[in-house]
Amino acid sequence: MFLSRLKPTLFRISTKLTFAYSLVLILSSTLIFSYLYFQITHALQDQERVILQSKLEEYSNRIEIRGLKDFNEYFMYVPNYDRDASLLIGVFSAKGEMIFFHEPFPSFKVDMDLLNKELANQKQRYFDFSLPEKFGNEAVLVLGRSLKDGSRLVVAKSTEGLGAQLRNLQKIFWWSLLPVALIGFLGGLFLSNSTLSPVREVINSMKKIDSGNFATRVPVGNSEDELEELKVLFNKMLDKIENLVNGLREAFDHLAHDIRTPVTRLRGRAEIALQSEGDVESYREALQSCFENSDKILNFLQVLSDITEAENRSRRLRLEKKFISDLVTDMMNLYEMAFEEKEIQVVQKLDKHDWAMVDSRLISRVIANLLDNAHKYTPPGGTVTIETINQTENVILRVTDSGPGIAADEHSLIWQKLYRIDKARSEYGMGLGLTFVKAVVEAHEGKVSVKSPVKDGHGTEFEVILQKMA
Repeated sequence: MFLSRLKPTLFRISTKLTFAYSLVLILSSTLIFSYLYFQITHALQDQERVILQSKLEEYSNRIEIRGLKDFNEYFMYVPNYDRDASLLIGVFSAKGEMIFFHEPFPSFKVDMDLLNKELANQKQRYFDFSLPEKFGNEAVLVLGRSLKDGSRLVVAKSTEGLGAQLRNLQKIFWWSLLPVALIGFLGGLFLSNSTLSPVREVINSMKKIDSGNFATRVPVGNSEDELEELKVLFNKMLDKIENLVNGLREAFDHLAHDIRTPVTRLRGRAEIALQSEGDVESYREALQSCFENSDKILNFLQVLSDITEAENRSRRLRLEKKFISDLVTDMMNLYEMAFEEKEIQVVQKLDKHDWAMVDSRLISRVIANLLDNAHKYTPPGGTVTIETINQTENVILRVTDSGPGIAADEHSLIWQKLYRIDKARSEYGMGLGLTFVKAVVEAHEGKVSVKSPVKDGHGTEFEVILQKMA
């Protein structure tokens, strides 16, 4: 039971960071100590070697100047507390016989046979080697030199004192490792808490959002680190999601409104036809009305499907070289009578060299949607201007009307699905035309924009930029 509760805690990022920080501090402390330990060891060994070397030179000079007898008398009166008393000193004849020996205090023993064997192997004037103590685990450092008469002087010292110092140093390290580990753990705990504090704020905000409080945002601090940037991006994402949800809610409201009317008409005509005992002609009119309203619903759903395919690029474009002016002319032939009925003057400024690689079927529908908007919102007796401009890499299509215009705060909203400005509520429409225009143009790697008002507080200009080689 305890382990099952402990397991989630062990796998938390904060716990991992705490242990990682502690481990790094302990390992770095161990590496630093190891480096210092070896440096101190070599320094102490070099110090011992220098002392022995100086004593070796001192003793050799005394023997060669005053003789071996004086040297023997000197060591007879050396007190035990003197540094020289701790040294093993021996003088060996050229034949390897011991002619002088001073036993160290405190005493340590070496194997004399092993010492003689090592001396026999040394051919240089100055030499040094190490031997194990005869009754201990410490090493004995031996330095020697040849004298003028062919004899050899040997000075040796046990490394027991040096070993004791190094062992004390190791104890100090191991005892100091405990507070280092504690400091590492506390430091790691503080570091993980301060580092993951923004992440916890994000988690708490997500829990509030999950409980239904969609207005919750992550508090942003004044620092400029990556986690603060993450919080800013998270808040922006929440804003976009909230806007999408609100837009979706509004879209469903509009969708329900726009589909309810033809469905209600369809059901009403069908109900009337079923309850009445009319003739064949009245039934025909009822069926005709049902057909028209069902066709409106199907057309509405088809446009929605086309917009989705264009936005998701799920349908491959059938690109071909087309002159945009030719597509405009074809569409104008369809709308010419509608413009004449409202006595709208249509001005065409078409460049005959305005070719581009486009899907002619989709771009023709784009032009039709723009002409339909211009016809719908231009008052009787107004003017609509259609213009194409040929450039090196692009073709520009502009449709300008002299209608009431669009408020500046609605310029970014008119491209949304099912959005219709208040002025358009009295006009029949699905609210999908400009959404379709934007989706198709962007599928061609083009751009579409709106400018309103154009002149004297009236008029709207839509501009479409198509790449020649999309």
